Amino acid sequence: MRIKLFFNLENNVIDVQYRKSIMSWIKHAIQEYDEKLFDQIYSLNQKKTFSFATILPCPDFKKDKVILTTNQFYIVFSAYNYSYALHLYNSFLLQKFKTFHLNQNSMTLVSMSMIPEKNILTDSIKIKMSSPLVVRNHNRETLKDMYYSYERGEFEKYLKINISEQLEFENLDLSLLEGFEINPLKAKKIVIPVYEKMIECSIGKFELRGNVKLLDYLYKAGIGAKKAMGFGLFEIE
Repeated sequence: MRIKLFFNLENNVIDVQYRKSIMSWIKHAIQEYDEKLFDQIYSLNQKKTFSFATILPCPDFKKDKVILTTNQFYIVFSAYNYSYALHLYNSFLLQKFKTFHLNQNSMTLVSMSMIPEKNILTDSIKIKMSSPLVVRNHNRETLKDMYYSYERGEFEKYLKINISEQLEFENLDLSLLEGFEINPLKAKKIVIPVYEKMIECSIGKFELRGNVKLLDYLYKAGIGAKKAMGFGLFEIE
């Protein structure tokens, strides 16, 4: 299920780490809707089964802020499991026209709509990242993370590991990953501040090859790491 959420801002200047504000709003919406659902989603080490992309109007990025051309923006939100997504849709709906305060600003959900999903019928699709693709190598011994853009040689290796972790959490067959490939078409490396870290990631266009069921899952759930922080959502071209 894909949902488009339209917001008004009190003013057109937002923090450069605006994803933190979006995540706070999502948590607030879910917690007000259903405490049990909130605990289920945000319990320790629980993987999130959704992704989103924040679409800003002509953003002008400064060191610690982003200046927009209007006081409006929207979010595209996607989840793989329909019943799960329906609960999230209802939680968002309850926030309509409620002001959510930010640091020196505020955001208000003013409308929302469903986005028709595309059917994937072939084992090759061309995609455009709506939010950056994060590929992470987490060292469980040192608890340190390394991040890989498409330019790095181990990019596809660790992306497959990230995807296998997603499949395992969803109780999906890991054999779906057999034959998976990702090829950059018109990609770019960027570095984004996320909390206290600077994360190397990728934007642009890619080709995905693999099992149709896997491609459909990635389209709906998002691809890579940190999806619930506003990464990994793509559109099919």
